[in-house]
Amino acid sequence: MTKLLYRSFLFSILLSLFLGCNQEEAARPLYLKIDRMHLQTDYSEEGTAHSDFSTVWVYLNDKIIGAFELPAILPVIPKEGKNELRLLAGISTNGISSFRSINTSLTPVNLEFDYENTGGAPDTLIIPEDDLVVTYKDFYEVTIVEDFDDPGLNFQRTAFSDTGFIKIDDADSIFSFQAYGANQPEPNSESGLIVLDAQNPQVDLHSVVSYSIPPGTQNLYLEITYRTNAQVGFGLVANLPTGDRSDVTAGVLPKSEWNKIYINLITELQAFPGASGYQVLIRAQKPDNLPEARIFLDNIKLVYIP
Repeated sequence: MTKLLYRSFLFSILLSLFLGCNQEEAARPLYLKIDRMHLQTDYSEEGTAHSDFSTVWVYLNDKIIGAFELPAILPVIPKEGKNELRLLAGISTNGISSFRSINTSLTPVNLEFDYENTGGAPDTLIIPEDDLVVTYKDFYEVTIVEDFDDPGLNFQRTAFSDTGFIKIDDADSIFSFQAYGANQPEPNSESGLIVLDAQNPQVDLHSVVSYSIPPGTQNLYLEITYRTNAQVGFGLVANLPTGDRSDVTAGVLPKSEWNKIYINLITELQAFPGASGYQVLIRAQKPDNLPEARIFLDNIKLVYIP
């Protein structure tokens, strides 16, 4: 009799737990819609706002949700009441789509929204593009290496180079861009062109200015706007007591339209410690299957913590 009462009591507890679990409502997701993120700059100090943010990192209430390719529609489980959303702009580092990373030089987007679980169908929160604007962080140095608009050039030919930059100003060739929210295009009057042919098949250029990059720098971004029908390599020249050492970090493939690339030069920076300075390197060779290679470049920047 005692065993029967004990079993009945245990069965009642398990049944009540089971029924209690079934009575709880499942968490209802909210869908976030994020189309594009934009860069805003002080053009005179930071140069172009041209950007290419391929990915967004999403945090909800200080917990990471994940990284998502843009444009993105993603489910999140918010809490009742006020929620905090943090979005970080991501890039395809060195132009590699599988090498996506947060661009640490940019400010996050911080938003708040209220949520109430009504028990209906999931809602979609469309984040306006006006709220998806980032800027360079104040403590980052944004150095315009060359924008081709000022007199002279900040790139010189080496002994291995057959040619160099020429400036172009015709409307069909220069880079033209209107930043998000602006009422007119950026004042870009010229771009740079490198022509490689049978007589001049190779280019090897170093920036005239040697930049002092502090030891311990975590990220050293080289930003470039480009359009080319040939591969082009970019890297660093380290000015060492024993002589200059150079290496190409990454390159761009042919593109018929203007594009943006973010190259992280940190590996080459760390490979040449003790240098008195570092110059930007551009290197290319005419492909055998082309009678002429035409390489258009603009808005070359270095971005790092000084």
